[in-house]
Parts: sequence; C-alpha cells; structure tokens
Amino acid sequence: MTKLGCAVLLLVSSAPLHAANAQVESIDQGTLAIRVAEVEVAREQFTLTSGRRGGLTGSSLRATASYPGVRPHTQYTAILERNAFQTLAAFQVERGGDAPERTVAELTRDRLTVRTAAPARESAREYPGGADLVALDDSVYSLWLAVVDLATEEGARLRVVYPRTGWRGRVVATRVRIPEGTPSISLTGDIEGRILLDADGRFSGLLLPAKKVEVLRQAESPPS
Repeated sequence: MTKLGCAVLLLVSSAPLHAANAQVESIDQGTLAIRVAEVEVAREQFTLTSGRRGGLTGSSLRATASYPGVRPHTQYTAILERNAFQTLAAFQVERGGDAPERTVAELTRDRLTVRTAAPARESAREYPGGADLVALDDSVYSLWLAVVDLATEEGARLRVVYPRTGWRGRVVATRVRIPEGTPSISLTGDIEGRILLDADGRFSGLLLPAKKVEVLRQAESPPS
C-alpha cells in the first residue's frame, strides 16, 4: 500500500468521524427517494445528531445511499461534521461495490485537505477553507442539509466543493417565503435548482432540473 493509502486509512481508523465520546442528541433523520429522469434510482437514509468526535460542539450527519434502493449494487456511506457555527469541519464518503473508494476531507488552518484512496488511483488535494465552503457529493443528497442551515433571505453566497470528484463552483442560496405556502430555498449560480422545506423548515427535497434529479423525503411510518 502506498503512503497516501496508509494516510487515509490511518486518518479514518485513528480518528473516526463520529462523536463516540460525546453525549449526542438526535436532531433529524429520514429517508430520501432519489429519482433521475422520473425513474427512482436509489434510496438514502440519514441521521443528524449533535456533537462531533472528541466531544467537540457542532453536528454530525451520517448517511447511506443505496443504488438501486432494493438489492443495491453500490452503496455510498457519508459522514459530515460541522462546527458550532454550522460550517464545514470534516467530510468522508466511502463507495462500496465493484469499485471501492474512500475520500476524506478535513479543515485545518483554513485549508481543506482532501485525500482519496482507491485500487486504481490515489490523490491528495488542497482547497481554501472558510465559513462559506460547503462539501457535497453527486450520490449523497442529505449533505444539502448544510446549505439549508447557511441559506438566508438575502441570499448566502457559498463556495461548493465535491471532494470525491474535485468539482468546484459557486452557489447563491436564497430563502423564499410564500404567503400561505411552504418555504423553499432557490439555488442560482453554477448549480441551479430548489431545495424543498417542510412546514417546520426541515430539508424535504431537492430539485436539480439540469441533471433531471429529483430527491424527495419519504413520509415517516407511524410507530407500530
């Protein structure tokens, strides 16, 4: 194994992205149906809790996206840590299946260091950090909860990075309130679309017309 591969595995094994030593509180959880061109291609389950590894304040998002939703061939597991100001602290996406891959990103001294380890390739990159930086992924959509928390009525100008692929862009996230209607967040810039919210302001879905992507939160089953 190369030095980079060892570094990624060491980062994950010695400092896992969860708040195992902290008292955690459940903030939100749910299931998303992911549709492309009106065909369901995946299901995603996510859980958002308070706290980060080492007992630090903030929040931790854990998600598992299965492609397809039944008898999946590929699964993506993701962890997103944000600090007390709801800005990016650490990120991890691991892809299982025939082409396994792990990408880990951590913010240190205002620099986001991204390391990827896979059988066919390994890489390391750095990006400028900052409170306006958001980490997303093409296959895990609950990560957009971070944009929900940063969006404003005036329009929050955000820098977006997809650590697994290296894509970067800029997005303006603007809260839209309609009298007698449910609120939403409009997305303009390098990503055009809309984030759907429920009556309580929680993430309810995502519409990305250019990619023909529709992500909808599924109704929670009543307790038995």
